[in-house]
Amino acid sequence: MIEAYKRLGGKLKAFALALPMAGSQTEAALKAGYAEKTAKANASQFAANPDVRIVHDYLVGSVVRTAEITFERCMAELAKLAFGDPAALFGEDGALLPPHEWPKDAGAMIAEVQQIDLYAGVGDAREKIGVTNKIKFADKHAALRTALQLIDAFPDKKKKVEHTHRVGVVVVPAKTGQGQSAGLQDAIEGTAQRLEQPQRKGNAPAFMVRRVQSLAQQD
Repeated sequence: MIEAYKRLGGKLKAFALALPMAGSQTEAALKAGYAEKTAKANASQFAANPDVRIVHDYLVGSVVRTAEITFERCMAELAKLAFGDPAALFGEDGALLPPHEWPKDAGAMIAEVQQIDLYAGVGDAREKIGVTNKIKFADKHAALRTALQLIDAFPDKKKKVEHTHRVGVVVVPAKTGQGQSAGLQDAIEGTAQRLEQPQRKGNAPAFMVRRVQSLAQQD
């Protein structure tokens, strides 16, 4: 990684360092000191630089290793949101328990906590009489949906649809004026028409028939 970093120019070094934390490639280019026009036009090219990629991947990998970010750990945290029981945060009297009395991992369900001061009286007689806490729980439905997507529980609507229609090719012989050939031609055409009929009302045909001329007729 060090060699790759040394090979980069001044602004590209700054770009590579800014890229992991930037919201976009263009933002990283702006932070690196590029003009707005240059950043918008060339940010993707900067990001594709092999040495930039080496530095970027090293920095991201270091953060992941330091934070111990793993799929298993993320799924475990997601499970706390999806399956946590909000009732565990309340006492028998229905009052919210102090945080130090919450069950282990119960805090993962909390998305927001607001501490609200309570007052009594008005004007000069107004005085603080206590505090109350307002909590907002994480979206359980969103957590469940995310978990189901991660385990591929939903059918993929984008998967290729396999069609079951078969294609039949009917070779129509040349009309020679002979009764036998004419009869054969009529029989084949009748068969083609039957194949094109749906097996059940409202269904597509079992066969999609294509008619072609015989070699004899083409001569």
